[in-house]
Amino acid sequence: MMSNKLRGSATRKSWGALYASGAGLAALLAAVTWSNAATDKEQPTIEAAFRTRGGVLQARVIATGIPGAGAVAEVGDFLRGSPLHDNAAFTPFAQPGAVLDPKRVLVASTSNFGEAPARPLEPEGSVISIDPNAAPLDVPAQFARSGGQVSALNGALQMYAAQSQPFQNSVKEPQAVTSDLPSASLPTGISFNNGNGRPWLSNAPNGAGGMGTITVLDPQGYPFAGAPDPVAGGVFAGNLTNRNAATTQGITSAALGTAIITKSPDLTGRAVFAAVLADGSVVQINVLKGVDALAPPGTVTPLAKVDRTTAESTDPNVVTREGMAFNWVPSRNVFIADPQANRLVVLDLTDDGTKFAATRREIVASQFNVPIDVAPTTREISAGSFASNTTLGGGSDLYVLNRGDNSIVRIGLGGNVLAVRSIQARVSGFRVNGMGVSSDGQSIYVTATTPQSGGVLMVVPAFGASASTSLMVSQARTAKMASDMTSFGTFLFSLKLSPSQGLGPLFNDESCAGCHKTPFPGGMGIDSDQQVHFVGRILPNGKFDALLGHGGPVARLHSVTELGVTCGLEPGIPPQATVDSLRNAMSLRGNGLLDTIALGDMLVNMAAQPQAVRGRPNMLPDGRVGKFGWKAHVATLVEFMGNAFRNELGVTNPLQPADEVSGCAANKNSPEVDALTLQAAAKFLNTIDPPAPPTTCTGGSGAALFQSTGCATCHTPSLPGPGARQSVQLYSDLLLHDMGPLLADRTVQGSAQGNEWRTMPLWRVSERTRFLHDGRALNLTQAITTHGGQAQASRDAFLNLDSISRQALLSFLGCI
Repeated sequence: MMSNKLRGSATRKSWGALYASGAGLAALLAAVTWSNAATDKEQPTIEAAFRTRGGVLQARVIATGIPGAGAVAEVGDFLRGSPLHDNAAFTPFAQPGAVLDPKRVLVASTSNFGEAPARPLEPEGSVISIDPNAAPLDVPAQFARSGGQVSALNGALQMYAAQSQPFQNSVKEPQAVTSDLPSASLPTGISFNNGNGRPWLSNAPNGAGGMGTITVLDPQGYPFAGAPDPVAGGVFAGNLTNRNAATTQGITSAALGTAIITKSPDLTGRAVFAAVLADGSVVQINVLKGVDALAPPGTVTPLAKVDRTTAESTDPNVVTREGMAFNWVPSRNVFIADPQANRLVVLDLTDDGTKFAATRREIVASQFNVPIDVAPTTREISAGSFASNTTLGGGSDLYVLNRGDNSIVRIGLGGNVLAVRSIQARVSGFRVNGMGVSSDGQSIYVTATTPQSGGVLMVVPAFGASASTSLMVSQARTAKMASDMTSFGTFLFSLKLSPSQGLGPLFNDESCAGCHKTPFPGGMGIDSDQQVHFVGRILPNGKFDALLGHGGPVARLHSVTELGVTCGLEPGIPPQATVDSLRNAMSLRGNGLLDTIALGDMLVNMAAQPQAVRGRPNMLPDGRVGKFGWKAHVATLVEFMGNAFRNELGVTNPLQPADEVSGCAANKNSPEVDALTLQAAAKFLNTIDPPAPPTTCTGGSGAALFQSTGCATCHTPSLPGPGARQSVQLYSDLLLHDMGPLLADRTVQGSAQGNEWRTMPLWRVSERTRFLHDGRALNLTQAITTHGGQAQASRDAFLNLDSISRQALLSFLGCI
């Protein structure tokens, strides 16, 4: 089949018209491949696909009888570093059918469902766990009467947390100043710290002007046991749990929404969440240090009334919650729904090494109609410091839920409207109230209030995905590898793409695994056709030109003409190039862990290095620091994948939306894949994290020699990473070092000069059969003896070892 981007103009115009109308292939495939339960076995009919025509989404009702149904979130996978992943006492709660099963959906309600309130003068409220695969459920009004995490309807329904005694802070933290406060009381927001923590809730127990709460919950539903902040325990409230006396803003009014930001910049490894309050302010909550201001009152339109009656209203202009989402790459931005002003408020974040600071701007669109919630079109599911239902995956768009007209708007991060859909459901008088996207990006869960204090949970298909991404999902379903994002990522990494899926017009291979396949998919390349050429030229003024837009920075050696598609572009080294740096396809082992290593920890390690061998970070043009690639020229893993899709496959994507060649309609349908594809590829890499080396290896004589020869100075054995600073044994400082003239390649990337290279991580180096950036060394001895520059002293020390000691050091490298 001929590539869409290579077709004639008439075909492109027809496709554009179909896509714009909402009836194009992207919408059709999204509907055809959408599974009500996000499982392979439940496929809608072709007839169901046409329900998305005309900008309408037909909702399937999952559950009724949920008073004040509001905040909603699919649980999602808990990653390495999270206690739900690592703590043996907690992992049973995340198993299939359990309350925090990754596929289950949590819904906030104004009701305790019969459970006696711990604080009778304050509003009830709960978060219930629902199996979306079950038949339509009618939630019994008194199902939780016996108290605690009770279940009903054959386990399809379970109480997670409520305004009741079993879920009070005092259960595990009786010394906390908020010990008498519960997990939930008129809950308004749900955000999961899937990467290194727990679920968080925002609550409005005392009306708009009264003290609000933010709660951090264990899987048992009660607030955080063994909390790092003994003053707060797991409940932050009012001015009781502020950071210190200098704090200018506590949770002094109702908390209307919350979203994780990331780990604190203070290198404690503890999470920080943002929360929007009824007075229009935004606060930041450090789980260890307490509450601080982030943005002042009036940042968002203040809300005058929050109570159970307003929370259960079906009036389109009555709101009691404001959804939040966080974008982390390439910039840090908090998006907040401001329904009363028909806009989104955006906070652009910076930090001072201790706290976050914000600069405010707005997004306004005529398609906004009381926007009450926001959600990423693609959730962040792979980066351990950011994974959450409220975090945008790299390159993700944003869904905006309109309470005013029961519609969803898909926008780009710049505010450009991409698509609009209205929701239809066989529910009388419903008014949408909350939204959450499934981890696989195929389903949008929507809550709504209904007359007589009712509420429903519904699901509609995702929309607006690129045609290529939708086709890849469909192929994965056919291969029975779409049940979760790990399976989809595994499928995608080895999928041989075709021009019709965006391959080319120039490319180096047809799949990721084509270059990274030894000794398994995700490994290194060992053959000559698994090497790439970074190209450029030296200008008369001596500066390096990467030939961006002229066949650089990566030369592509194949053309779609080899696959039967007519194209006149010539593959190979661009004729303007005077610099050609051969790069071996590196092993991708452990790359998923590198995102969890903080810049601050890299700098602390750098400061401890002797001046003569001290590395330096690669400062990129946008001010960030690189960690990925041979010269640390890419800041994050998802951007590394975005570069690879564009540079190696010719597949444009949200992080690299423009091809580097012109002609053969190279950029006509850009971006060709969307953020879901990048997330899946990054998720796959999490499955090939290297195991920690055994103590018999790290405690032997070879390890001591690794230290004494100075190798460990740059090949730092470990840096803090996942969770609250779990060790990553990478054997690298991720910094640039002068490696001497033998390895210099004249190529400049970011601030890295031709003689500078990132310290290569040495984990599982025994799996590699070629070494150094160009693969010239066929064993470790050859690689070591080619070191120069700042590594010269360590090279000489290695050569001065006797044969027994040298072999001991090499044996150590073979077992880490």
